[in-house]
Amino acid sequence: MSRSRTSPSTRTQSRTSNARPARKRGESLTKGSLVQPLFEGDLDIVGDVHGEIGALESLLGELGYDSSGHHPDGRRLVFVGDLTDRGPDSPAVVRLVAELVASGRAQCILGNHELNLLMEYEKPENGWFVGDESRGNGREVAADESTRDFVIDFFGSLPMALERPGLRVVHACWNDEAIEQVRPHSDAAGLYRDHQSRIGQELSGRGELDRIGINLVFQNENPVRMITSGPEERAAEKHFAGGKWRQEQRVRWWEGPASEPVCVFGHYSMPVDEPHEFGSAFCVDYGVGRRAKERTEVGDDGPFVTTRLAALRWPEREMVFDDGAS
Repeated sequence: MSRSRTSPSTRTQSRTSNARPARKRGESLTKGSLVQPLFEGDLDIVGDVHGEIGALESLLGELGYDSSGHHPDGRRLVFVGDLTDRGPDSPAVVRLVAELVASGRAQCILGNHELNLLMEYEKPENGWFVGDESRGNGREVAADESTRDFVIDFFGSLPMALERPGLRVVHACWNDEAIEQVRPHSDAAGLYRDHQSRIGQELSGRGELDRIGINLVFQNENPVRMITSGPEERAAEKHFAGGKWRQEQRVRWWEGPASEPVCVFGHYSMPVDEPHEFGSAFCVDYGVGRRAKERTEVGDDGPFVTTRLAALRWPEREMVFDDGAS
């Protein structure tokens, strides 16, 4: 299938390192239900970007979008969250996506990395947000105060899931019970805190659970965590993930029995050679969050890059990557 490619260089001309979309300081973005209607029409659903502005601009060009996010066929974009962290320019990614959302040409949902910033959780990957060069790889563009304000306002306005007949979009896991628990609410961070407090009270005085069991209860019984980072289970062996040793592991929920409607998700960083479709579930995260690390692993022929930024074209069910492959 032929695609009209737009040069990524045209997207960067109007952006400086810490510019922000025109908006009055302190002005709140509109909040709605945490489960919102998904655009009608043809879509391009973009996986986790993780600060890789160059990959995002290349992918938008491969998909045929111009510098303002306009597509000649009237297609629109949907982002599955995890816009930031790890890559070189998280502020630029947030600015671009926010501009697209404000123009009505894109929708975006909340991922676990956005949630970490809303909750003020300090992680190895988000030092760029507070200017802490001791975290991350030390080569990321840092956010200034106005950018931090904008990022928090924008992330605080995002829903957690999008739906229309026949199609759902979520960051990590569409769990029916969790979706119905968050549907009446508009504040993901506040709801997260409420459920963490509730779970803590329910667990107080219970001695039958070990530390791993307690961690799993906090993960699997908080609907905000379930939707943004998915279900977990006890691991057979200790393993290193997310910057620490863990004894819990992710559940590959998409390998269960197929059910309608189709669900598109990110979060799980699939190898490029894995199937794109799992029954009625499509993963659009193909590991671009590891690209910053790949750049440091230089061989005789330069960095060996195996990760991709992906978008699922709907209803074509075609996966397109930032290098033009499909």
